[in-house]
Amino acid sequence: MIISSIILAAGISERFPAGKLIQKITVDHRELPLIKYVVEKFKAVDYISEIVVVLGHDKLRIMNSINDPFIKFVLNPNYMAGMSYSVKVGVRSVIKYADIVLIHPGDVPFIKVQTIEELVRRAIELYRFNREFIIIPKYGVKGGHPVIISRGLIKYVLEINEETRGLKGFLNRFRDKIVYYHTTDLGVLYDIDRPEDLEKAQEIFKIKWIRK
Repeated sequence: MIISSIILAAGISERFPAGKLIQKITVDHRELPLIKYVVEKFKAVDYISEIVVVLGHDKLRIMNSINDPFIKFVLNPNYMAGMSYSVKVGVRSVIKYADIVLIHPGDVPFIKVQTIEELVRRAIELYRFNREFIIIPKYGVKGGHPVIISRGLIKYVLEINEETRGLKGFLNRFRDKIVYYHTTDLGVLYDIDRPEDLEKAQEIFKIKWIRK
């Protein structure tokens, strides 16, 4: 079984002018850029076969921040047009062989490795008898990330566009295929849009933002 993780890292970050994905934090006595912090969490899950990072804006700095020869990079030339294009670029790069695909925004960095493992194990269990499902982690009443899609539905992701609300439109189309995985991990929801979000994260997730 091939399990591919797609991490979306192509956006402009207009509300975080310094580039949120390359901001550095200290966690567990290690200094890491946010995007590398995310990538390393997915790398720590043994079930995951590969990690694909979708690049666009600031691609060279993000690649250098990750600095890992085992990561597959793909370029979204239309990153200015919306996240749908990044999702499709990522999915297109794995669609020929992936059995299960995880789609995760690079600006949702604080999900626990244990949560990713639990989600992937659930996907593997479902895949034994079902080729058409979507798994979404749920914190309280809100759905979060990553979104996990099985092989039978992956091809339909290539039909999304901004006019039909991108991945949200896809999820609405196949809402009867969604399996929610309830979790107490706030990290499935917490995204970084503005500097204030990273400031608040220092208290919630016990990290230190290194301002340079």
